[in-house]
Amino acid sequence: MSTANKAFGNLVKNSSMMFLLNVAGAGVSVLTIPVMLAIAGVEAYGHLVLVQSIALTVFTICGFQYWQGMLVALPGHNIEAALLRGAVIKSARYELLAMLAVVLVACGLALSPLPQVKDFSGLNLLLLSLAAVFPVIGTHNAYFRLVNQYNVLMYAGFLTNLFKLIVLFAVSHYHPTLSSMVLAYTVPEVLRCLVLFFLIFRSRCGIEGALPETELRQGRLMEAGKWSTLQAICDLPVAQLDRIIIGFALPGANLGVFSILKRIYSLVNLATAPFYSASIPAFAELVNAGDLRGAFSLWIKTMKMLFCVTSVAGILCYVSQFLWMPRLFPVLQDYLPEFTVVLLTAVIAGTFVTTHSFYWALGKLRETTIIAVATNIFYLLKLWLLTVYFGLFGAVLAFLIHVIFVAAVIIVLLKKIPLRYK
Repeated sequence: MSTANKAFGNLVKNSSMMFLLNVAGAGVSVLTIPVMLAIAGVEAYGHLVLVQSIALTVFTICGFQYWQGMLVALPGHNIEAALLRGAVIKSARYELLAMLAVVLVACGLALSPLPQVKDFSGLNLLLLSLAAVFPVIGTHNAYFRLVNQYNVLMYAGFLTNLFKLIVLFAVSHYHPTLSSMVLAYTVPEVLRCLVLFFLIFRSRCGIEGALPETELRQGRLMEAGKWSTLQAICDLPVAQLDRIIIGFALPGANLGVFSILKRIYSLVNLATAPFYSASIPAFAELVNAGDLRGAFSLWIKTMKMLFCVTSVAGILCYVSQFLWMPRLFPVLQDYLPEFTVVLLTAVIAGTFVTTHSFYWALGKLRETTIIAVATNIFYLLKLWLLTVYFGLFGAVLAFLIHVIFVAAVIIVLLKKIPLRYK
């Protein structure tokens, strides 16, 4: 079996495990939205999304993604458990500093006269901000990926979402207030993060690899972390700023609907999203070993498979809408054109998800950042213009154009790599 085929097999195995647990976790997570809508209403839910988008924007700008450097530089090396835990501690320090900035901004929002936050107390704003940040902490995710324990992450995610759903149901029946809902939404995420870090420091796992630890360059971890942080900042228009723009440009109910559509987008891509997480170490291991031809072969295989998977998921979601939409999200029945555009976007994005991770693993850190800056500035301009003229439909149309454009740019650049390097 070739190295590329072996890597493909491992990638499929890890991604399949993540997919099965993601389906269970996401299914439970989606059920929390109707419960929250029943407690707070779609407008308050939209404002909740706005607060969390602001918190995530601050966390991204003020953080340093050292953990991304771990994912790029460590695979393929033989790393002892003590050294790996040291890297975890260093990464966690960077993220704690970013969380401090989030707390300060939450306090600022509590003192602001913005009408979008008038329904939330200062404590609510703080808890909502923390609930947004805890799920995106990357340090523990990087650790469990590197030691090939993807199941820990997925079980933690599923159990957290299940606990959150149970608590929210209890709140909706016995104490349906906004403050109780915020507390029920936050506590499970905090517990998940604490348990994962506890498991890390109990573990004695290292990383097995063919390359000796002495060949690991610490500078590469910082370099990859730097460019990853810059890329994350550049990706903010797609990740968070679109919600902020819509939250201030359109009524809160529109942002609530947009957030639900984005959640459906994520659900359709459940089968493909794990490939992004699992493929970075897989591509990096082949690239670090000098097997570029194998890495390109792995990329082509994943892209063909992902197209089939994501197309089936999109079609099933569309044809079954009459079953779930009236029961879970009746508000979406007035936004069927937007729903259709989001499904098409999900299929296209899911097909090319490993294209982005492959280009990153090739060491194209600077190029990736430049692409992100240029395409996301273009996206913000499109988003603003189309939202002003076409409302929510313009917002989802701008997202579709952006996904197609970014994938096309990276594929063109990959095809320009000389054949002798493949």
